[in-house]
Amino acid sequence: MSETATYLNFSMRHRQGTLAFDAAFALSRPWTVLFGPSGSGKTTVLRAIAGLMRPDEGRVVWRGAVETTWFESADGTFLPAYRRGVRLAAQVAALFPSRTVRQNIAYGVPSASAAIVDEALERFHLTGLAESMPWKLSGGERQRVAVARAAASAITVETGSLLLLDEPFAGLHLSLRDELLDDLRGWLAARKTPVLSVTHDVGEAFQLDAEVIKFADGRVVEQGPVETVLAEERTRLMEQLSRLQQKR
Repeated sequence: MSETATYLNFSMRHRQGTLAFDAAFALSRPWTVLFGPSGSGKTTVLRAIAGLMRPDEGRVVWRGAVETTWFESADGTFLPAYRRGVRLAAQVAALFPSRTVRQNIAYGVPSASAAIVDEALERFHLTGLAESMPWKLSGGERQRVAVARAAASAITVETGSLLLLDEPFAGLHLSLRDELLDDLRGWLAARKTPVLSVTHDVGEAFQLDAEVIKFADGRVVEQGPVETVLAEERTRLMEQLSRLQQKR
């Protein structure tokens, strides 16, 4: 799959409480960031793509090795989550409590790809915790395991997969977050596994240097390179940091 090929088309019209969704976009880059404030509907978009909710209207078409319509309101098509080439790491790490870190990451990875588990443990700085149980881990460690599990599973889907990340690094120290993002981006790019990640953190969006979909109130405001779409947000952030430094 080339970097310029469209691999997902998404459109959705839906009402959820007071929020009226009317959004459409195409994904055509290895990593795309869905950026917007809390409550703007970003997580709902991920759930619609993953097949965890059914929009009132819309269309979701995966253009991987085999083009597949995951959702089409016009003819009633709705593929359940387990039939979609999607792996999701959510804000809250939902690990299997009775399985070790290694066993959690191995879940969803074919036995023929067992080496991927060791690679994931190394890339996510979890090798020393491989035989630990989830209840022994810190919150940040559990999040790293959840992302490692989703990523390892995604890169071993034979027909190609889309990895969805819903702010899984929000609780990590900035230096560790940046290191893990760099490692993850390189790993997934080498395996040609595209990513759609959610954040409201300007620094994280620029760290990824990715395509950005700016989202607000259930609608796409703008889509394009991060330095263009989030130019104003970056300026405000730099001004805030400058004022803080002056006060010290």
